[in-house]
Amino acid sequence: MVYRNDQEDLALIERAKEGDAEAFGKIYERYAGAIYRYFYARLNDAQDAEDLLGDVFLSTWRSLAEYRPVKEVPFRVFLFRIARNRLVDFYRKQSHRYNDVIIDEDIHEISDETTTTEDQEKIAKVEMQDLMTELREDYRTVIELRFYGGLSPSETAQVMGKSEGAIRVLQHRALKAFHKLFVKVER
Repeated sequence: MVYRNDQEDLALIERAKEGDAEAFGKIYERYAGAIYRYFYARLNDAQDAEDLLGDVFLSTWRSLAEYRPVKEVPFRVFLFRIARNRLVDFYRKQSHRYNDVIIDEDIHEISDETTTTEDQEKIAKVEMQDLMTELREDYRTVIELRFYGGLSPSETAQVMGKSEGAIRVLQHRALKAFHKLFVKVER
């Protein structure tokens, strides 16, 4: 499978290997948003997500000279593998479990009479994150990579070390499980 940005990525990588900081900046601009969303979906903490994002790109910059494109593995998959490893390291260092979520306590004190659209969005976000913590780890990971990270099924398969078919099945089951949790809460 040929990815649209592979050739452009490879050209930017080669320029960055030669010390072109602007080329690396373009790589950062291209992928930082998706990786940040992936971290934020997992951590619900902007500062931790930013710190891990910085770690991913610092690590990538430092090891870029040794990077060799692998056939069938786009650069974005390479970055998300680093991101996933950084997240695992973060949890190990912080002695967190994967399903720990920091919730803003004030969100539950919002009264119905004064609820704004922004407040409703915050409440919905917290409720969605609460439901995500109830999913199995692999279900949660596939949802985060596919929908927060914006990876294709093929890319998600490469990051998770599974076949594309297994990812499609896993995604279907994850969404079905999430829907069951959602319906249970709505009752």
